[in-house]
Amino acid sequence: MSNSVIGALMLAIVTIMLAWAARRVWRSRNLWARWLGGVFVALGTLIFAALTIFAALGINKLFRRNTVSVPEVTVSGTPEQIARGDHLATVICAGCHSENDTLPLSGGGSLSEDAGMPLGDIYAPNLTPATDIKDWSDADLFRVIRTGVDDEGRATAMTAVIGAQALSDEDTLALIAYMRQAPAVEHETPEFKPSVLMAILSGAGMVPMKIPSSVTPLPAPARGPTVEYGQYVTAFMDCRSCHGQKLDGKVAPPYPPGPNLQADFFGWSKDEFVNEVRNQAAAIKPGEVMPWTDVSNLDDLELEALYLYMHQAAGP
Repeated sequence: MSNSVIGALMLAIVTIMLAWAARRVWRSRNLWARWLGGVFVALGTLIFAALTIFAALGINKLFRRNTVSVPEVTVSGTPEQIARGDHLATVICAGCHSENDTLPLSGGGSLSEDAGMPLGDIYAPNLTPATDIKDWSDADLFRVIRTGVDDEGRATAMTAVIGAQALSDEDTLALIAYMRQAPAVEHETPEFKPSVLMAILSGAGMVPMKIPSSVTPLPAPARGPTVEYGQYVTAFMDCRSCHGQKLDGKVAPPYPPGPNLQADFFGWSKDEFVNEVRNQAAAIKPGEVMPWTDVSNLDDLELEALYLYMHQAAGP
C-alpha cells in the first residue's frame, strides 16, 4: 500500500505547489505573463488535482474491505470433479498463476511486465496447498474465484479476470476440488504493492473492479458440441475483452483491439479451425498477446462448441 500512498501524496504536493504558483502568476502585473503563464499553470493544477483524486479513489478501491455474501458450498472431491478442475486450472489459471503456463499453480511472474506498464508489484500468487489457501474455506475460495475478493474482504487482481467470473457454480467447485488436492509447491511471490499508476487507473475506472454484494447462482448449459455451450466457453475464456461483444474486434479501452474473428474464421471448416488453434500454439512467438496456449488446451468438444458459436455470431 505504501507505494501508491506515497505516490498519491506526491501528486497532492505537486497540485498544491502548482495552485500556489497559479495564484502568484495571476497577481502578476505583466499581462502576457498573467494570461499565458496563468493558463498553463492553472491547466497543470487541474490535471494534477484530477490525478490525485483518481489515485485516492483507486487506493480506496484496492484496499478497502468489501462484504460479499456467498452461499454455503461444499466440494465433494470426486475423481470426476477433480479431473474437471484440473482441466479448468490448465485452461484458465495457469496462464497467470504459473511461470510456464502449466500446472501446478505455483505462482506467476510480474503482471506489470505482462501489461507493459509500471503497475507495481502485482504477481499471481501461489495457489497450491503450500500457502494459506489451504486454510481458506470452500466459500472463501468460491468468493475469490467468482468476485476477486479474498478471505479478508479485499479486492485482488482477480476482480479484473472476467473469465473466472463467468464460471458456473459447478465448474467453480471443480476448480476448488483440484486446488484442494494439488501438490504443494514451496514458492513465495512478492507482496501485492500497486503503484500510483495502478491506483489512478483503478480510480478512473480503467481497470475493471466491479464487486457485487453477493455471489449469485450461475448455471451452465449442458456440456456438448452446441452453440449454447460455445457461448459459455467464450465467456470463461474471456474472448470478448479483446475481440468485442460481437467478436468483431471492436472493444473499448483499456483493452487492446483484437482481430475480427467474424472475418477470420467464418469461412473455415471445423477441422481447419481446430488445426489452426493447435498450430498457432505450437508456433507461439515471444510477446504474443493472444493466449494461444490456453486456447489450445481446450478439449476437442470445447473447441467444436466454440467454433459453432463463433459461426453463429458471425452469421447474418
